[in-house]
Amino acid sequence: MRWVLLLSLAFLTGCAGHGVSPAEAPPDRHDARSAVPAVRIPPPRPPLPAGRTVSGAVRRASLAGHLDAARAKAYRRLDQRARRLVRRLDGRRRLELGAVVGTLDALAAQRRLTASRMPLAFLTLRRNLDVWTRRTLPAPGARLTFGDDPVVFQAFSGQGVQHHPLATAGRANALARPCLHPSRAPGARRCRPRALRRVLDRLVTLAARRGDAAAWEYLFAYGGGSAPWVSGMTQGTVVQALARGARVLRRARYLRVAEDAVGIFEARPPLGVRVDVPGGRHYLMYSFNPELRILNGFLQSVVGLHDLARISGNAGARRAYRHGEGAARRAVASYDTGAWSLYASGGRESTLDYHRLVQGFLDGLCSRTRRRVYCDSERRFGRYLAEPPRVRLAVLRRTRVRRAQSLTFSLSKIARVAVSVRGPRGTALKRAVTLPRGEHRMAWLPPRRGAYRVRLTATGLGGPRRVVRRTVRVLPPPRPKKSRRRKPKVSHLLRVLKG
Repeated sequence: MRWVLLLSLAFLTGCAGHGVSPAEAPPDRHDARSAVPAVRIPPPRPPLPAGRTVSGAVRRASLAGHLDAARAKAYRRLDQRARRLVRRLDGRRRLELGAVVGTLDALAAQRRLTASRMPLAFLTLRRNLDVWTRRTLPAPGARLTFGDDPVVFQAFSGQGVQHHPLATAGRANALARPCLHPSRAPGARRCRPRALRRVLDRLVTLAARRGDAAAWEYLFAYGGGSAPWVSGMTQGTVVQALARGARVLRRARYLRVAEDAVGIFEARPPLGVRVDVPGGRHYLMYSFNPELRILNGFLQSVVGLHDLARISGNAGARRAYRHGEGAARRAVASYDTGAWSLYASGGRESTLDYHRLVQGFLDGLCSRTRRRVYCDSERRFGRYLAEPPRVRLAVLRRTRVRRAQSLTFSLSKIARVAVSVRGPRGTALKRAVTLPRGEHRMAWLPPRRGAYRVRLTATGLGGPRRVVRRTVRVLPPPRPKKSRRRKPKVSHLLRVLKG
């Protein structure tokens, strides 16, 4: 288009120099065209490759100008090295590294291995090469760091080691906290601005473009979802860390990146995490599962948006926070069973760690908003930790030897349950199991007659326990009934004798 404009400008300039219009120009060898300077037309750009393979995706990004030549060459070499080593390894090492290579292949085949995702994708490949060729095998769930790089990776069985942006952002928040709230107490953490800047800079470099927003993605399959996916909890924690870091370090660019990331809270799944619900919006833990509404992740999303909106004053952040807080305020009660918390709406109860996590997020919203619903819920959830489970054991009736007996009981909340039945000659039943709230049954077969003592101990995840005792009498088996044969009549006997 530029060269077309140059030609037009030169043509008009040449005509103006002769003082006549183009239509009146004399048709001689000194016409207006002779005044037009020669313009070199650039050759057409070669078509971009399809990019359906990893090397093709790298070449496509390089030709489009999104990668410099040195980085593109390094990415291709890393990919080739990983493929050679997968063929040489065996056992778990081959399985884990092969899974990472397979994920990159799948992303490339779907045209999702974009230039913005390549820094994280090839960093993940490099870390997995290090782990599965040089290090001892990490346990599933183990978190790893590499040298001076503050980026946190975690081992996922069958998926290799993967970047855990929530853990990396958590490290940044932990570094920002003593800078924002310094303490002189013995053993208190000191402010380390350089360490904080290193973590935030790494988070910025690993952000991908997802739609029109910056996002910190997970590049592995999990819980039925395939790569790449995002989490509202992670996104909220990262923007919180960036906003806090911007305040500590006085770096406005961190705020700009955080504000750019708010778009994930505006987009619906699977691109974003927004789900419209009564009272506002719920922000998903997993963008690939809009039906799973997890409380702890939602609350942390709202907390992170609150801090970003307060520090930056960004209108988009304020709007996302307002919609999320309205839905959270309305939804908190539905996660309260009266004795414990639910992990997800209409689902199972929280583990001890998740219950405490929810309590901490409620405390954070209470201190930030001063709303009664969060403050009261935080106190109730704290009280549930100290309360033993309520147990109801059905009345045991008399039973007989070798006749199946059912112990029926109900629990008010998730608990570790130990049941023992002792009879005249020792223990007849002994079981220990963790059970959710609700009604349960345990069957046992009394081996002998006599009195049996039943003891049921229910220990809440927070520690307190309740013990219930009953006694049941086991009777001997019923005596077999004697067969009563009818005596034959005399007349019948006579007939038989006569013949």
